[in-house]
Amino acid sequence: MNGRNLLAFSAFICALLHLAISADIYACDNQVFCQGKILHEVQMAKIFADAKTFVDMRMKHDITDITRNFTALGLKPSKEKIRKFVADNFSPAGEDLDPFDPEDLVEKPKRLKKIRDEKLCKFAFALNALWKKLGRNITHEARVQSERSSLIIVPNPFIVPGGRFREYYYWDSYWILHGILTCGMHGTAKGMIMNYLDLVRRFGFVPNGGRIYYLNRSQPPFLIQMVDLYYSYTKDLDFVRKNLKILEKEYEFWEKHRTVSLNVSGVQHSFAIYNANMTTPRPESYWNDYEVGEKLTKQHMKWRFYQAVASAAESGWDFSSRWFNQSDDEVGKFESIHTMKIIPVDLNSILYKNAVTLSKFSGLTGDQSKSKKYQQLANRRWSAIEALLWNEAAGAWADYDVTVKSNTKAFYASVVVPLWAGLAQENATRQELVFQSMKRAKVLDFPGGFPTSLNLSGQQWDYPNAWPPLQHMLIIGLANCSSMVLQNEAKKLAQSWVLGNWKGYERTKYMFEKYNVTSQGNTGRGGEYKPQVGFGWTNGVILDLLVRFPDIKIANNGIKFDVAMFLFWGLVTAPLLLNYL
Repeated sequence: MNGRNLLAFSAFICALLHLAISADIYACDNQVFCQGKILHEVQMAKIFADAKTFVDMRMKHDITDITRNFTALGLKPSKEKIRKFVADNFSPAGEDLDPFDPEDLVEKPKRLKKIRDEKLCKFAFALNALWKKLGRNITHEARVQSERSSLIIVPNPFIVPGGRFREYYYWDSYWILHGILTCGMHGTAKGMIMNYLDLVRRFGFVPNGGRIYYLNRSQPPFLIQMVDLYYSYTKDLDFVRKNLKILEKEYEFWEKHRTVSLNVSGVQHSFAIYNANMTTPRPESYWNDYEVGEKLTKQHMKWRFYQAVASAAESGWDFSSRWFNQSDDEVGKFESIHTMKIIPVDLNSILYKNAVTLSKFSGLTGDQSKSKKYQQLANRRWSAIEALLWNEAAGAWADYDVTVKSNTKAFYASVVVPLWAGLAQENATRQELVFQSMKRAKVLDFPGGFPTSLNLSGQQWDYPNAWPPLQHMLIIGLANCSSMVLQNEAKKLAQSWVLGNWKGYERTKYMFEKYNVTSQGNTGRGGEYKPQVGFGWTNGVILDLLVRFPDIKIANNGIKFDVAMFLFWGLVTAPLLLNYL
């Protein structure tokens, strides 16, 4: 990429400032859950192990009474006074949600009976039963007095990820939908999609998750793919037709509020970036952000840091060395995070696929003119990705860092998303190049899955963690290749990932949010919070793979019983079970 003629860096910064200003309408001004003295004092008192706990609590009184009660504590209340204030004025986290038992949940879904291995079929039925544990509906009280909670009210029940993630989350839901549709739960799936469509109607975009403190950012835009997935199961074209304008509105959000223009080799191209509208600590991770921000000497540096952190959260990769400065003595340091200066290959690939899907939907509903328009938008995105994010020398796609004016050199698992999105659909040579680049990096050789990176940074979206959505996109991307060799590789990877998840479940009775690539079935580590169990997208990926590859089998030797390992994992997972329950 060296020598390409980019726009002046100042122009790029101006574009970022314009994006931030144009997105001001999405800020949350709630003086308890989003900003202000109460939030700051309670969070910095650290009365909970997880900062998210407080902002997920429900106020027992109106905000005016809460404010008056807090003021009565004095200028510098002690930790014990703050603890008592919270106990007296707030209900426990999660009390604004009721359990939800989906009516369309059956004990042994028809599609799961296609799984040939008896143990894996039993495993699939057990995962299907977890949808009841992960089902939630907003309480009547929370709907009537919505101002007392941080919940964003939606009309229909939903499936949550699990653990500390008590509410619905945007990109998690795409893989959850894979699972519940595989289990035949079309009604539950439709209700969840309608919730997201309702959010676009109200806000113009889908927030990161179902809390008002997420209104400053979105997440990877999978709503269009959710509708396409639902259509593939139901062929409900009327549902597509009724909601097509809403899908177009979300696509336009990313074009209007998350797009910058760069000149590459004399040609102007548009690229999407992650760019949250936030210059304060994230409420759900308040003290983590605040304490790092306080190390920065100038106010504008703090604002930039807080925005970069929230933008990384918008990417879903919170956090990864992928977003850190790679050019000077700040390399790899969390405070060097500069998400808005990275052109991410995965986001641009998802939007390419979204444009292709909107073209298809427009054609199916009889609007050939609009179908042509979206195909042209897809073609432009393909050209932009090809010009800046394809590295011919490496034989791989890669992010582009505007700061150093080059593609990212380190390996990150986001490079598989263009393959999943179909950017090499008609190019067998390109498919093979990408596969060989992964072989050279030896990222397909780990027993516990495909690593998110090879950088042991301590961040959870780095080595040694393997994340279910990235495993799924890699496997589906290879399965859709024209080469039988790559299709067989997809099946091998699916076999390994399913076996690892099964082993972990048999040993612990948990499904984890992320896994450790160095061994099969063990939870990942690192990041801001403890390993979470549940787990929505993990279950969805496994259920989809088991039905997609129904002849996957467990090796004859199954699991070797190891007393030491059994005791070790008993100690590790006991706290998780207590937290989950």
